Formats: sequence, C-alpha cells, structure tokens
Amino acid sequence: MKKLLLSLMLISPLTFADGYIASYSIQVSDVQKFAGSFDKLMKSSWGTSFPGVVTLGHYAFNGYDDASHAVIISYDSEADMAKGTESFYTPEFGAFLASVSDVTEPVEQALNRKLASGGAGDSDMNKVYTIYRMQVKDPGDYADAWSDLIDAQVAAGNIEGDYGLRAHIAGSANFYTHYAFTGSSSIKTAVEGNRNLLASKSFEKFSKKVSDNRRIMQSSIVVVLARYNY
Repeated sequence: MKKLLLSLMLISPLTFADGYIASYSIQVSDVQKFAGSFDKLMKSSWGTSFPGVVTLGHYAFNGYDDASHAVIISYDSEADMAKGTESFYTPEFGAFLASVSDVTEPVEQALNRKLASGGAGDSDMNKVYTIYRMQVKDPGDYADAWSDLIDAQVAAGNIEGDYGLRAHIAGSANFYTHYAFTGSSSIKTAVEGNRNLLASKSFEKFSKKVSDNRRIMQSSIVVVLARYNY
C-alpha cells in the first residue's frame, strides 16, 4: 500500500484522493415510482443535509449483473462516510425503503477507497460513466502503468470528464479489487472514447505492462439520471 500511495502522489495531472465511494446496485421493476420516491427523499431535509454527493444511475450495459440501477455516493472523508451510513438507520430513510420495497431488489453493496482522481468536475461532461472492475495483483505497479495511460489519453483529448482509480475495501472480495472510470458527455462520446483508447499506442504499451497483473472482471456503462448535493 505504501508503494501505491507514493506512486499516486507523484502522478500529474492526477491527484491523491481522500474519501470513499459507496455504491448500492439494485434491480428496479418500476423506474418512475422508484425515481419519484428517491427524488422526494433527496429534496427533503434528510437529503439536503446528506454529507455526500449522491448519483442515481441506470446501467445501460452491465453484462450478466442483475442490477438495473445504482445509487453511487461520493464522500470526502471517513467522518462523512460514517455519518451518511448512519443516516440509513433513521425513520426518514426507513419510510423511503418501505415506499419502494415492492419495486426494488438489492443486488450488491460496496465501499471503495478513492486512490487517485482527475478532471474538471463539470457535470455536463459526466453524464455517462464507463467503469472497469478488475482484479489487480500488484496495486503499485498497476497504478504506475494506469497513470501513464491516463496522462497520454488526457494529452490526446480522449477523456471529456472526470477519471479515477478506486480500491475495493468492503463487499464481495471474490469479484474485484479495484475499479477505474472515465466520464463522458454522452453514450456516443463514451463509446468513441473507448474505441480511441483501444486503438492508441499508449493502450498497447499499457496492456503489455499489466498483462500479468490485471484481470478485467466487468465493464459497465452507467447513464446518470439524477445527481444531488453536487
């Protein structure tokens, strides 16, 4: 871990990132009912005082995963993460869960540590996220190779929105150890960006470096439906 942190602190334009990402994947049978109830919750005093940025996303492409939607929460600190999680045990949140219990089924819950982040933080450039979940044997070596790839892709103008690397710390340890993501303004530009990435010399070099160190477990494209406390 020390090797990983030191390598990330030297990355430019990436920065070492504090905080956590909590994700809650769910299968939704009535999207309008769920989205309406969720919007009501997040616009209440409970939601407006929630200590994190909350995103409701739809999995446009998600492989064999049963989840159709995800609630993704970005916390700036351990204290915020603890406070936000504790708020799920309040009467207000309990009432929300009861209101959507007939149209939702939990699929996965995960907590990930922010390792490195970059991008301008423009919501218009982050309407779609491409996510790569993977198993990594040597996090430090992978971070070095990934940062070189990201620097090259940013220099080539192939990433519109934010980008980052996260480490899985709670959830199913058999699935993935890390995930990386990039943000785009639309599905079209997300797919074009992926095509340009795979055709680039920087990706060819990256693939050779990580061939024995990384195994992609799943790739997803998530469309943002709503974002709160941004």
